Amino acid sequence: MKRMSSLHVISALLAVTTACGAGQEGAAPSASTASSAVVSEQAERPHFDCGRNHGDFDGDGVSEAVEDQLEIARKAVCKFRRVEAALAAGYHDTGLPCIPGQGYHFIKDSLVGTTNIREPSVLMYTLSGELNSPEWVAPIDSFPVPPSIFGQTMHADDDLGLWILHVWVWKPNPNGVFEDVNPTVTCP
Repeated sequence: MKRMSSLHVISALLAVTTACGAGQEGAAPSASTASSAVVSEQAERPHFDCGRNHGDFDGDGVSEAVEDQLEIARKAVCKFRRVEAALAAGYHDTGLPCIPGQGYHFIKDSLVGTTNIREPSVLMYTLSGELNSPEWVAPIDSFPVPPSIFGQTMHADDDLGLWILHVWVWKPNPNGVFEDVNPTVTCP
């Protein structure tokens, strides 16, 4: 099955963002602009445990099998809790402004259209470079049937031409682990 390059995905995202009148307020987090603050912050930060006790993660009463998959995904994204780690692993800034309820989007081209629970195609971050959530995307034109992951069928965003599934396994979402928008995520 053919894959859509992230350039096409980003172009679609930018076109919709521009058409909807979203501004470019706030700069996306980057390794270069925050490097000295990050070094200082990491020196003061205690060792971070990616074990089960991070935040208030709750699988929303899903089956035990899906709960186990969500835990695998949560542990897999732990290494990306800072944007610098995502950049080093090949994710890049989509160029989108901060999306309220989601954050800044970073994408890894080779993972677009895949459903490996350990490798999300998109990671969303705060302005300060802290991980919000992973997201899986697939181009609708390459997948006539929506992909499924975590027992969920991805939903269409017709404006973007993508199947999408947000999975709030890092920052808890009071609205639910599979909801698109997290009311605790704000934009500058």
